[in-house]
Amino acid sequence: MHVRCCAHILNLCVQDGLDELKTLLEPSRNVIRWIRAARSAKRIFKQKCEEYGLRKKVIALDTPTRWNSTYKLLHDAIAYHDVLTDMYNESRATNGQFITNDHWSLAKIVHDVLETFDNAIHIFSYVYEPNIHMVILVCIKIICTIKQTSLANPGIAVKRLLDNMEVK
Repeated sequence: MHVRCCAHILNLCVQDGLDELKTLLEPSRNVIRWIRAARSAKRIFKQKCEEYGLRKKVIALDTPTRWNSTYKLLHDAIAYHDVLTDMYNESRATNGQFITNDHWSLAKIVHDVLETFDNAIHIFSYVYEPNIHMVILVCIKIICTIKQTSLANPGIAVKRLLDNMEVK
């Protein structure tokens, strides 16, 4: 019995959900792009990390073809959200664009949902023992996570993300 088909279906499910959030996650991506591209931004990032007592870390950008790269980006960005918020808001203050706590709340919700999918992919991709009973348990956990997150967060953006994933 091949379980790898489940991993492909899971990938399609997550991709559909993330398509809805491209514009909402853009501020987080923009500040990370800026840090990676500009020397001055790297220097500021290092100073801000020292201010907040964090170790400087290179945060990888996500790629559209690998949804788990978005999960990893969010995982790192949430850990450094104070630093990234300060940097973005100071650099973009003249344009009137700011990262708010709402952006980070949404990022945390998406991260938590993607974490369930990331755990599932590791189980589905297990080479030597991908058993169907494990797949069924993981699928139930995914459905429960989607339902619980949907009930706990009635926002429109989250609802669109979760509805697309649930339908798939």
